[in-house]
Amino acid sequence: MVRVEPQTVDLERWPALAPPPGSGGQTSGLIAQALRRSARELGVRIDYPDSSAAGEYDAPVRVVLREPDHFWARLADAGVVGLGESFMAGDWATSDLCAAVAALAPWVATNADCAHPGERAYGRDGRGTASGGRRRRGSANVELGDSIPGALTSLYTDETMSTSGAVFASGARTRVRLDDGTDVVHLEAPAALPRRSDLGDAQRRSADSLLTLSGVGAGARALVATPGWGELPMRAAERGAHVRTMTWSTERLAALGSRFTAAGLDEDISLFLGAPSDITGAVDAVVAVDPGVTAGDAGHAEVIATADRVLGPGGRLGVHTTVSPGRPTPAVMELAAWGSRYVSDAGPPVPWSELVEMIDRAPRLTFRGRVEMTAHHAETVRLWSETFAHRGRDAAALGFDAVYRRMWAFHLAAVEAGLRSGWVESVQLLATAGEPVGRREDWSTT
Repeated sequence: MVRVEPQTVDLERWPALAPPPGSGGQTSGLIAQALRRSARELGVRIDYPDSSAAGEYDAPVRVVLREPDHFWARLADAGVVGLGESFMAGDWATSDLCAAVAALAPWVATNADCAHPGERAYGRDGRGTASGGRRRRGSANVELGDSIPGALTSLYTDETMSTSGAVFASGARTRVRLDDGTDVVHLEAPAALPRRSDLGDAQRRSADSLLTLSGVGAGARALVATPGWGELPMRAAERGAHVRTMTWSTERLAALGSRFTAAGLDEDISLFLGAPSDITGAVDAVVAVDPGVTAGDAGHAEVIATADRVLGPGGRLGVHTTVSPGRPTPAVMELAAWGSRYVSDAGPPVPWSELVEMIDRAPRLTFRGRVEMTAHHAETVRLWSETFAHRGRDAAALGFDAVYRRMWAFHLAAVEAGLRSGWVESVQLLATAGEPVGRREDWSTT
């Protein structure tokens, strides 16, 4: 049973969630009729306030409409952005938000009567310039760090505060050598359903996997281009590596410094305020997690250019990121348009082929292969959603109102839906560096 409670929205704080003026219009009516006809095919049951329903009684997904007129009008006015905003406003509820997004977002994104802001923002091929992240390609000051406040991050992650896909203990590995000589390692879904208590160890396992792939060991000179909230550079330092890392966020700089000091690693990790492009001198490894999370393809371009410039001969670039397996689907573009309004302006995930082309264009880098871990990332996000729902009172106490909490729940559900539906993939990739083009400065140079 889906519980629907009265919802209130502070319109001074959330003006975009005001009841849409087009409620009850002709376009709204057409969308309502079309979704009612499509409910059975979509595997969705829609319950209306008058006790009527559409779709099968035992459909896999159940959606309860509290404000149907507002719901239809938001879809007509803003498409998938409206789907997210209507959930934030409390117009509808569901017991399985991930499944609901997976079913509804593609339908809304391809319905002719719904608006398509993602198509306007990013173009039909998903490569437009409306997103700030995509405008910043080539900028010297690309922000690679996750812009989510630390207080919010602590509400849904584990003790590592890692915000990338974890690797759980179970799940078989397969390895394939492709015709072009690159390797693909595939991690099967965990054999047993992971629990929240498994997440910390799984995140450490993911960090160790990336560091091993990148050749980070005792004595290695490692540049951690995206420190997150500290777990990755700390794991590198614990291996005996000489670590440098940086951030543009003063909040994150203070938090990282305190964490490194508390762990007794402050002398092993050099931390400064700045960007990877500020680094000079040769390094053995460049490691980055989710460089596109706030900067889109500009973030990936920044890390690749830095690696091409500072890696010594035989040095390794390791990146953990999410990519689109092909051209981003309409649902992915529309969800990115919602995300650019409320979470990050990075835009749709970079297509895998485009990311490989970025590496191929770098004069000294050679792409070697990837590790596919999408199923593990999907389980990671499921656990984040469970944790965030469990800590609702803590979120409220920290000032995240009900609308913000529904916004974040929708974001996590959209991420999980993308991973489970094959719209996006989670990968760790490896590239190696050839001989330097010119003389390189010492590591100690700033």
